Amino acid sequence: MVLALLNDEQQMLREMMGSLAGSVGAGNPRDIAESDRGKGWAALAEAGVLGLRVRDGSGAPTGSGVEVMIVAEALGGALAPLPYLGSAVLATELLALAGAPADLLQRAADGAERHAVLLTRDLSGVAAADDLGGAVAFDSWGAAHGLALADGRRLVRVPLDGAAKPRPGADLTRELARFTGPAPAGAEEIGRPLAPADLDRWRALALTAVAADAVGAMRAALDGVVAYSKERVAYGQQIGSFQAIQHMCADALVHCEAASACVSYAAWAADAAEPADALLAAHTAKAYTASAALDVAETVMQVYGGIGHTWEHVAHLYARRVLLDRQVLGDAGHSLLRVADLRLGEGPGPEEG
Repeated sequence: MVLALLNDEQQMLREMMGSLAGSVGAGNPRDIAESDRGKGWAALAEAGVLGLRVRDGSGAPTGSGVEVMIVAEALGGALAPLPYLGSAVLATELLALAGAPADLLQRAADGAERHAVLLTRDLSGVAAADDLGGAVAFDSWGAAHGLALADGRRLVRVPLDGAAKPRPGADLTRELARFTGPAPAGAEEIGRPLAPADLDRWRALALTAVAADAVGAMRAALDGVVAYSKERVAYGQQIGSFQAIQHMCADALVHCEAASACVSYAAWAADAAEPADALLAAHTAKAYTASAALDVAETVMQVYGGIGHTWEHVAHLYARRVLLDRQVLGDAGHSLLRVADLRLGEGPGPEEG
């Protein structure tokens, strides 16, 4: 396995994102409602991270999968209520692979225009443009259009205004909207048909980014509860001195490190490996992270005890974030089946984008 060893520029990006994510994140449920999302989105645009997957003159993306991973982990850990995953990664990558007009991609990189990918009802794949009933616009804050696939290959842009109704989800930091009727008027085809390799490449990056978001949330949640265990006193002792607490936190740390290693390799493979190999790495990372993230979130809630189960505390926000991450583009079982197909040389099977 090749792990993504960060170069100097990527280390600087990680440090910068640590600071930036903290300024746009949510420390409790009230912060989500009171946050200035427009200002936060502008800050991400100014930092240049919204345009990482826009292609340069050579056709290569401006930023690598490793850099996308760095940003996604930081924003996931900060519980940022901004559609980086949905707009800057999933949607922009689809648009770029389809050869969307340069001015449209530039508006996305500048933060002036946002798109949301339309997922199937169970969130496991990209919705079909001719059957949007029940389709879900993922991470859709501020998005004017949704992206779907026609005939499994042609990218279609669909107006969201008035067609997709906001729906509450488990994750309070990201918005979802659902189509309740037929496709609205005004849909348009964007770019050229996507080749199977393009769709594999897109799904590999998308799975990796979603898993990276979960890793960031896992790490931040565990760091917070470990710090709490050094201060909370019960029976005259810091609870962090109790062996049961130590073992729970140690097991959670193992999950975090293993998930980080899987995602790190998948992030490198997203650009450097062949599409099928990149997809295998991404499904492996998603399968492990989808399972491990829930274990870590549950451990964190248990160590916090009663305070961690209150609405005002941040613990449930981490749990809600990873609950959504584990479902987007398929849960652990879905990815394990795809890993089996790829390992057996049978191809990934139909993944609906």
